[in-house]
Amino acid sequence: MHLKGKVAVVTGSGSGIGRATAILFSKEGANVVLVGRRAEMLKETFSNLQEPGLIVQADVSKLQEANRIVEETLKRFGKIDILVNNAGVEGPHKTVVDTTEEEWNSVIDINLKGVFLCSKFAISEMRKNGHGVVTNISSNWGIVGAATSAAYCASKAGVIMLTKAMAIDHAGDGIVANCICPGDVDSAMIQRALEDYPNRETRARNIGRLISPDDIAHAILYLVSDEAAMTTGTAFIIDNGATAGEGPQLLPSRKPRVNSNEE
Repeated sequence: MHLKGKVAVVTGSGSGIGRATAILFSKEGANVVLVGRRAEMLKETFSNLQEPGLIVQADVSKLQEANRIVEETLKRFGKIDILVNNAGVEGPHKTVVDTTEEEWNSVIDINLKGVFLCSKFAISEMRKNGHGVVTNISSNWGIVGAATSAAYCASKAGVIMLTKAMAIDHAGDGIVANCICPGDVDSAMIQRALEDYPNRETRARNIGRLISPDDIAHAILYLVSDEAAMTTGTAFIIDNGATAGEGPQLLPSRKPRVNSNEE
């Protein structure tokens, strides 16, 4: 699944899935454009690249900066073949009632609007060449709900449907669009969440179930490769079976319906 000669933009490539994906792409021969808000983290990823790359420090939720990502990519490499929309935040662990408008906007702007903006400008360039691949990072929480994560779940569900819409709209342009729905990946985001567990035993048990960022990176590599040319509009779930069965935790809290005919 070599990517020799391909130009790939990977957002959120300073850590986690983005970092692993950028390094793997470079190993496979791609010229990788590293995008993120923290320069030092991008520089660390850059030091691990095997092919010429580029750092673009930018906020994907800002229209002008999303446009600049593509402009700087074209200036350096002359084209864009692959876009991986990975930048994301976990948001507040709150219900919809407790989430403030500012918190909601922050999560939606980065997790969903950022995918929209980067895709908007990248696809415009891909269409000129008659080919391109967009892979978005959603979450298994975009498929099943989770407690006290209203904004995050909404943003990731939006990514899935945006991916499907883009796949339909741009199939005739030679562009494919897919998304990955990871479960709990061993990343700084998840480590912060695990700190909330009440005891070390529970935390240790959950750490043992974490998915490696490299596992997700290899799935992304498949989706952007020529081997996946007939795969578009799909949501690829990699969550160690977390969404395979119905969770029973909601059922005991449901009040039974009262039959109106009963005395």
